[in-house]
Amino acid sequence: MFAQIASTEAAGDKLAGLLTFCEEQLPGFREAPGFKGFYLLADHQSGKIVTISLWDSDDDLRSNNEGRGAQARHEASTELGVAQPPVDVYEVVLHV
Repeated sequence: MFAQIASTEAAGDKLAGLLTFCEEQLPGFREAPGFKGFYLLADHQSGKIVTISLWDSDDDLRSNNEGRGAQARHEASTELGVAQPPVDVYEVVLHV
């Protein structure tokens, strides 16, 4: 399994809009080959936001990242004013 991690910061008033945006985007991601799950983590005090998406394989993750994922990050940036975050990819070596 592979994970894609993205981290950014946003003003506290942007979090509700980001949550709605993610909920609207998730049905399309759930249909993507290899999709295993998604987490949206937020620190309300600092405004730090972290997203984690899980994928069956590196190929599934990268295929999504170059298409739907890149488009979703761009839309979140332009529609919500959230900085487009850098994306890191990790192999999940332990999952309990």
